[in-house]
Amino acid sequence: MNVAIRRAQPSDIDVCAGITYEAFKDISDRHLFPTDFPTLEFATKISSLLIESPLFFGIVAESSGVVVGCGFMDERNPIRGIGPVSVDRTFQGRGTGREIMKALLERGQDAVGIRLVQESFNMASLSLYASLGFEVKEPFVLMEGKFRSQPQHGFEVRPLASEDVGECAVLCKKLYRCDRTSDIEYALNFFSPWVACKQGRIVAYTCAVSALSHSVAETEADMQALLLGAAASNSEAQVSFHLPVRYASLFRWCLQEGLRALKPMAVMAVGEYQQPHGCCFPSFVY
Repeated sequence: MNVAIRRAQPSDIDVCAGITYEAFKDISDRHLFPTDFPTLEFATKISSLLIESPLFFGIVAESSGVVVGCGFMDERNPIRGIGPVSVDRTFQGRGTGREIMKALLERGQDAVGIRLVQESFNMASLSLYASLGFEVKEPFVLMEGKFRSQPQHGFEVRPLASEDVGECAVLCKKLYRCDRTSDIEYALNFFSPWVACKQGRIVAYTCAVSALSHSVAETEADMQALLLGAAASNSEAQVSFHLPVRYASLFRWCLQEGLRALKPMAVMAVGEYQQPHGCCFPSFVY
């Protein structure tokens, strides 16, 4: 089918939120997995952030003047991140998602690499992304729950401060193998970032103990200390994060701590990709 692609505007926020909420709910319900957009209000909040911020590029697909899909690109870093991409349920399977993805890839054609997060049970999106050149690079699972243990001794876990950005950026470049300085700075304004220090040196940080943000640590032990310390700041709240399955011992530790693996996911990429060193968790976008 023929669709027209244009830049998303603030007036599109509500319709984009509705399409995203319904599309993600539909595929998750059919496969009996939790959705990334549990409420319309949450979908509206995310759509508003992505459309109104100059750090993100958003587009909509129109058919006969009606918005039938939307997609977004995170442009905060040299490595671009795509997502979410959503199509109205009545227009799925007609090529709308492909047109949105092609427009986003054209926008990011000068980037050294582009990544996205894919729900591994969604065969339609897996096939679409693979046909456009994406390759699966990092399988992971969405973890959620409350830790049974208390914070560990030998670590100082505290809120990330503005003066920590440089040291965290160096750690990210060393371990994550890409520059995510803008993500760290963004987290200071919109999330609750934390650092774990050992002998006066930052060995781990998280932009938020949430699937929305990434986390970096030199070792699995450092990541454990960071997670326990950050979670203790609000013992009533559940934590959620993306855990790469190659960290087998950390995965087992999370299960022993009482967390649950909710669904399988994966990082897919085109262009430059280097597997992280240390212990790194991807964000909602990549």
